[in-house]
Amino acid sequence: MRQKKGLTMSVATLAQVAAMHAAQAQATPDTPMQEVVVTGTTAKNRTKLESSVAITTVDQAKLEKLAPHSLADSLQQVPGLWVEASGGEVSNNVSPRGLSGGAAFQFISLQEDGLPVIYDGELVDVLLREDLTIKRFEAIRGGTSAILSTNGPAAIVNFISHKGTQTPQGEVKVTAGDYGMVRTEGVYSGPINEDWSYAAGGYYRHGKGVRPIGMTADHGGQFRLNLTRRLAGGELNLSAKYVNDHNTFYLPIPLTNPSKPAGVPGVDPHFGSLDGPDLAVIRNQTTNGNIETNLHTGFHVLAKVLGADLQHELGDNWSFRNNARYTRYDVAPHSVFNGPNSYLVRASNRLDPEQSSDVAALLQRFGGTAKFAYAGTGQVIADPSTLNGNGFTTDAVAETRFRSLGHFVDKLSLTNENDKNSFTAGVLFAKQKLYDDSDYGARIITEVRDQPKRLDIVAVDANNNILGYLSDKGVLRNGYFYERHKGDMNSTSLFVNDEWKVSKNLRLDAGVRYEIARYDVQDENVLAAGEDLPGNSLTGGAVIPGALNPDGSDKDNIIANNYMRRAGTGEWTRKKKTIKESSYTAGFNYAFNDHIATYGRYASGTNMPTLYSTDSFVDGASRLSFAEAGVRYISPFWTTSATLFHTKFDNLSFGETDQATGNFRQVFVKTLSTGVELEGVVNFHKRFSLEYVATLQDATIDGIDPNAEEAKQNGNQVMRTPNTQVRLIPTVHFDFGDVFLVYSYIGKRYADFENALALPSYHVLDMGAEFKIDKHWKLNLKVNNLTNEIGLTEGNPRSGFNQSSNGSLFYARPILGRNATVSLSYRF
Repeated sequence: MRQKKGLTMSVATLAQVAAMHAAQAQATPDTPMQEVVVTGTTAKNRTKLESSVAITTVDQAKLEKLAPHSLADSLQQVPGLWVEASGGEVSNNVSPRGLSGGAAFQFISLQEDGLPVIYDGELVDVLLREDLTIKRFEAIRGGTSAILSTNGPAAIVNFISHKGTQTPQGEVKVTAGDYGMVRTEGVYSGPINEDWSYAAGGYYRHGKGVRPIGMTADHGGQFRLNLTRRLAGGELNLSAKYVNDHNTFYLPIPLTNPSKPAGVPGVDPHFGSLDGPDLAVIRNQTTNGNIETNLHTGFHVLAKVLGADLQHELGDNWSFRNNARYTRYDVAPHSVFNGPNSYLVRASNRLDPEQSSDVAALLQRFGGTAKFAYAGTGQVIADPSTLNGNGFTTDAVAETRFRSLGHFVDKLSLTNENDKNSFTAGVLFAKQKLYDDSDYGARIITEVRDQPKRLDIVAVDANNNILGYLSDKGVLRNGYFYERHKGDMNSTSLFVNDEWKVSKNLRLDAGVRYEIARYDVQDENVLAAGEDLPGNSLTGGAVIPGALNPDGSDKDNIIANNYMRRAGTGEWTRKKKTIKESSYTAGFNYAFNDHIATYGRYASGTNMPTLYSTDSFVDGASRLSFAEAGVRYISPFWTTSATLFHTKFDNLSFGETDQATGNFRQVFVKTLSTGVELEGVVNFHKRFSLEYVATLQDATIDGIDPNAEEAKQNGNQVMRTPNTQVRLIPTVHFDFGDVFLVYSYIGKRYADFENALALPSYHVLDMGAEFKIDKHWKLNLKVNNLTNEIGLTEGNPRSGFNQSSNGSLFYARPILGRNATVSLSYRF
């Protein structure tokens, strides 16, 4: 009630201020609120002030100034979104309006030039990369996103690329980072003839990463080409994009003291990683052959994209648009994943046969004493209690996933627009063909330190001669992960949206979309030997071909290379399902004058399942319903917007695998969130301005069956998502450029469903400067995390519903440590 009252008072106050300014100043065409937006509306020439959706626009100049480290990082400029950008350049998480963190880009449609990059948003930020070919992005929260896109009922973020121009122009930029990164990028546009023009560009970069792993795993780039043909009454744009890029994916690291996180001896919380050269290549023996996890390759994407966008006037106020794109991509993430917090154990305990039954089995077979040896050299470690300076070891999983997918999307619409009304009807078709989706993992054991070494558990005699091995070059368990999927899906949506100008001040709009999605997916059947805990038996399962003699005896003295925990049978299970869902919305905008407007909306939309296993679509679609109301104000002194929202996410699945029993638990919940989004800029003086972005909300779990064991979690805070976010950018303006700070405050969160492990609030301070050397040259400087804050964006997702620390240690992923970049650009 306080928030609603506050919003009402704000509208009244702003109306009075607007009346005072009306006689003094008129809104100028370059005022942000008078900027024409193309996202979230089907009308032409709709400005932000006139829009009935909450929208944020960020242009190329601002992106260059803020120098985001990743695509996810750039979205911190959008209120209502919780951004976890600690994973590096790719595979980050962005959660809208009270959705739990760690959900990748669920409920958000990331788009390029008005079309979804990928239907279901899976791994979307490996396909969509920012560079100078991006002109700006427009982000709407809620609004009409459920009607005008698929799987984006909470938000559409539309990245708009440069098109060809009749006047030759371009820009080149070189960026260097203090972490060994060099990036070169550029864009150029110009005419081919009077009718055709083009824009081409891209980037290439290589670097060691802010968290160096002892090898250059960040390397690659992309190239984009747009060909534009002017037509009588229209335009045709043909596009192509090629992406070939490799990245290091940062995962949680061991920390201590959850209430005030700190590093453990041997692991730098700012720059440390449990990846390293000794873990660079790990072999996993599976029923589909030997699979290597190769950290030199890292998170690799190879994508080829072709598109065509035709817009044409048909006469009598009718216009036509058909926008289509085909994407073929192969993604191969290579990474070493941490296990649950319970996998962090004291080295001496790991070798104790009383605590570790696999060690007891090792000694029963070979006799002697259990010790650690470095897997790379065979050197036996005399005193495990001093290992790494912390005395801990950990089990992990060397994982490699191969995904090959073809994706086609086509959006066809007809619009009739006059001075009073804009009516659009259309069809949106999407098809995905999953040629292969395979997930392989080997259980390994390593030190606990930066760039660790693999360990072997061995039995030795009194002279430290090795009698036998439990592990094989660090691999404790072959076939620890084994999944293979293939299939396809297609979606057809019919949509209608109408925007009606009732009077000079009032606009109404409403829309509906009806979607039919058909799934046809196959999973390879798997034989599993059960879950393994540190210290439990690592034997059993499918025999690795050639490992045993005809009588069943072992051919060598290595236990780990005898069996696979999970083995494919070569037989496939097939499931089909058709899901039909509708989405709808209604909104309004009332402009009091040229300076102030208010808007509101109710909407309900769906997020369809993925097709990456036969289980993924069994439980149907998830749904988001929300109401929002907002106000916008513009003047030379102050430009601002405030949006009050209430959201309900329904049919969300939370799951965990019980590490003791191997049983999988799944709980379906609702999440409720009420809050306010704020953004704006105050021009205190021609030399000083203050930008702000804030989200204040109360996001809770609800809707768990009262009879379920997990019912006690009703009322808990949504995991990983803060209730408070504030971002301030004070800037001092000089004739030669700007100097600015970026201050961010992130409120307290919880790492887990049960709210057992709190992630404390933290502050981040960045500093930057932009110097305009002349009309062509520009120099940008940026220092991120100036104070080297240890801010945790996530705990340990592998620990399930309850992530209580394992004694003094726990896994979590901090933000990147202090790092700096400098870029020099030339515009012509």
